[in-house]
Amino acid sequence: MPYPTFTHEELIADWYKRSQKKKTRKFTIFDQFMSLWLAFNAWGTNKSKKDKDFEMLSWIKINTDLPAIHNRLIKDNEDYLQRVTRLSQYRVLDMRPGHRGQSKSISDITSFDELLDVIYQIRCNLFHGQKSEIDPNDRELVNLAFHILSKIFMPVALRL
Repeated sequence: MPYPTFTHEELIADWYKRSQKKKTRKFTIFDQFMSLWLAFNAWGTNKSKKDKDFEMLSWIKINTDLPAIHNRLIKDNEDYLQRVTRLSQYRVLDMRPGHRGQSKSISDITSFDELLDVIYQIRCNLFHGQKSEIDPNDRELVNLAFHILSKIFMPVALRL
């Protein structure tokens, strides 16, 4: 079934209206993912002391226990394994105007680096106005990214 599409301007206007509480609706998976990303990003920036997302994410991949948490979850948590496997079936396009045609994907579900790159690409597309709650694929991608990042980040967040 075709779904409605929105212009970039309509998506921006929608997010602005939501920020001003001019629309009444439930707290969605998009809201949950953005809130989680803000917490994750703030933690990563604070720990790494890196100003740029790319540098912070590279630091996280090497200097934290998140890769080990990911691998333990792959082995011990069937729901997590299924979500990562499902996410690996997507190629997540880079929707920035100068990067069209580029994408991120997971070729090895045990690769934390690939997983974090894909989740970050989903975040970028959402934060730059290229994800819509109306699109079922976008909803699934955001849902998968939220649940996967929640599981990885939970042990860290509980120590805060």
